[in-house]
Amino acid sequence: MSAARATLLPFLLTRALVAVIALVAGAFVPLSAVCRDACHASNILLLDAASRWDADPYLAIARDGYHADAPSHVAYFPLYPFLMRLGGGLFGSDDAYLAAGVVISNLALFAAVVYLARLVMLDRDIQTATRAAVYLLVFPTTVFLSAVYAESLFLLLAIAAMYHARRHDWLLAGAITALAALTRPFGAVLALPLAMEALRRPIALRGLAATLLAPATFFAWLGVLWLITGDPRALLTAQAQWGGRPGLSLQVFADLFDPAIYGFPWLVLAFTVVIGALVVISWRVVRPSLAAYATVVFLVAISTGSLTSAPRYYLAVFPAFIALAVIAPAWLGRTYVAVAVAIGALLTGMFAQWYWIG
Repeated sequence: MSAARATLLPFLLTRALVAVIALVAGAFVPLSAVCRDACHASNILLLDAASRWDADPYLAIARDGYHADAPSHVAYFPLYPFLMRLGGGLFGSDDAYLAAGVVISNLALFAAVVYLARLVMLDRDIQTATRAAVYLLVFPTTVFLSAVYAESLFLLLAIAAMYHARRHDWLLAGAITALAALTRPFGAVLALPLAMEALRRPIALRGLAATLLAPATFFAWLGVLWLITGDPRALLTAQAQWGGRPGLSLQVFADLFDPAIYGFPWLVLAFTVVIGALVVISWRVVRPSLAAYATVVFLVAISTGSLTSAPRYYLAVFPAFIALAVIAPAWLGRTYVAVAVAIGALLTGMFAQWYWIG
């Protein structure tokens, strides 16, 4: 069975479940207190439910671009809103841009799980590959993979880069990492696993050269932001405006139990422990390059000064789901799916009604 056929049904089922829960929540769950007034992004119910929180900056960038009057928007990297502009610019309405964002996210997600299955199949069987895709698709913050967020696009680029690096398609892998560096601030970390693959015997000089594309693109984008804003530290300044304080500190875990910051501290802590444990296990059951990528992205996720968005960032730690697929017996896999779907249903309904979940 091909990777596309193996992952199509789980993809369709999970996306349909997310859509149904979002619509049901709109009918039965009261709006969050932050949005008691009419703060709808669209009159189309499903499109509106997919357009919460970060969707607003992405929409503004797709529609108006970056400019000095909105310095906080430079925290959002350009590839995803650029694609939204390409998809929705012909019609020019906000609904068109948001619809383009939803389509991009879902197409990228399907391509990502296909690539994930193909990557796993380089070392394991199709059953393990399918389980890895399912475990990713049902992770409780899965709603972000179908919303107007860049999570699916980054996930696709990260997995595709590693797949093509494994196949020694160095120029393509390097180009994909450059795109990843234009999608999320931590996209440049893909240079590390690429370099690890290139340094395997025999050493691939073209692979080492390809690793330079991601950091070069990242720093080039920082230069563009400097020109736009006049601030050489524009990215850090913007992240600070959104509450980001780069650095690994035990304070982020102490803050978990501040009710003014977190509504579900034990849930955030549970996600962190589970993903952290799987990252450690990945060093035993997946290639070192994938384990290194998982480790760096996990550390970045818990080093932003807050864990409020960490459950969403964990979606990018895809080797953790491969590790789970490799080590989990059937009963544990079924338990994970059942628990993840139940929690994911709750979080999806909350997201659709403007409750902060990550």
